[in-house]
Amino acid sequence: MITRFAPTPSGYLHAGNAWSFLLTWLLARKHGGKIYLRIDDLDTARFREEYLEDIFISLQWLGLDWDSGPRSPIEFHSSFSQRLRRANYRAALEVLMKTEDVTKRKVYACRCSREKVKRASQLAGQPGIYPGTCRDAGYPNLPANLWQSGKGIESPGQASVLRIQVPSDIDVTLKTSNSMPLIFKPAEEIGDFVLWHRNGEAAYQLASVLDDEALGVDWVVRGRDLLPSTSAQIYLAGQLNATGFFGATFVHHGLLLGPGGKKLSKSTGSLPTPSALTLSQLREQPSGRKSLLGFFAQSLGLDSKIETMSEILSAFDPGQIPMVDLAWEDLEKLILNL
Repeated sequence: MITRFAPTPSGYLHAGNAWSFLLTWLLARKHGGKIYLRIDDLDTARFREEYLEDIFISLQWLGLDWDSGPRSPIEFHSSFSQRLRRANYRAALEVLMKTEDVTKRKVYACRCSREKVKRASQLAGQPGIYPGTCRDAGYPNLPANLWQSGKGIESPGQASVLRIQVPSDIDVTLKTSNSMPLIFKPAEEIGDFVLWHRNGEAAYQLASVLDDEALGVDWVVRGRDLLPSTSAQIYLAGQLNATGFFGATFVHHGLLLGPGGKKLSKSTGSLPTPSALTLSQLREQPSGRKSLLGFFAQSLGLDSKIETMSEILSAFDPGQIPMVDLAWEDLEKLILNL
């Protein structure tokens, strides 16, 4: 079993991130598996050094170790940044674009703004799913050797992203930890997704598949909100002949939701409550770690008085991972009583 922590340094980590990391760690240690620390830093617009540092501090504070990957921000920048793998991403993109028959080309340029995509998907009755507006527009792509990070991808008069066609009749099958495969149609889950951004950087789906394939990842633990991304990545893995990732086992767990049932997000900052759920703020509370781990233990059907990761691991039953979301109110009772 090979799995990974895959945080992004685009904001301070929150309790929802900790929940996913904890489940990843528990499954790996229970099965004698290996954990990589894979930090996704291609979102240069939101990257901050303090967010990168927060990842290492948070994992140490939670008591979570890993077997391979960077041990410090300095080591990350020198040897593990995704920016060091840009050539690999470009090479994979070129493979996807090579075809003798233009009518069978899978990758195409898209000029739609985010607002236009939002409106078009709503009009198509599939909110949030790109309806293929530019698929047959015929916007020209410049030669692949011009798609260099920082220069962007320019089509005449307007910058473009590159998308991949997802046929409506394609099914993907996800292998799950409970031996009950899930079947999805990525065209209905996510539509023609972005492979390459206007700023010349690889998009998340492409970089994530290639990185996991290179690491040999065969178990992926993530929130149920990422099921559409998983279907896209399995489809993409098939196109790239990434056989390892294509056959990986997936665990899509329930989320830790914020007030009002809203998904927690690093980009939104502190929640409008007396006690925010960023790990940096919980670390300032004398009993922050104890209460958080107690809540997670309770959510796994264990004694809420458990205080350490080793105690949780010794009593952990993988079959008890909740697929339903965790309620904010249950955690709030603990946090507000610190």
